[in-house]
Amino acid sequence: MEQRKFENVSVGQTVTFEENGKIESGIVHEVKENTFTLRALRSWDNNGVMSYHDSFFNFYKTGTKSHSHYTYGNAIDITCMALS
Repeated sequence: MEQRKFENVSVGQTVTFEENGKIESGIVHEVKENTFTLRALRSWDNNGVMSYHDSFFNFYKTGTKSHSHYTYGNAIDITCMALS
């Protein structure tokens, strides 16, 4: 059985992951029995106006992305604990 590096991940923690060859980070939005979801803010220039939207990234608690067709990489580490 594969080790579950993110077994104790909880809502509000910051987790780093790979995307497009860069190290990104997101906040844990939801935790289920075998998976967790990160929420990250994305921005783009929309004809001179900065636009923002939330993106959601799903991972197994082993750190691997939850579907082979997702284009982002695996989760790397918990980088910040949740504030109480």
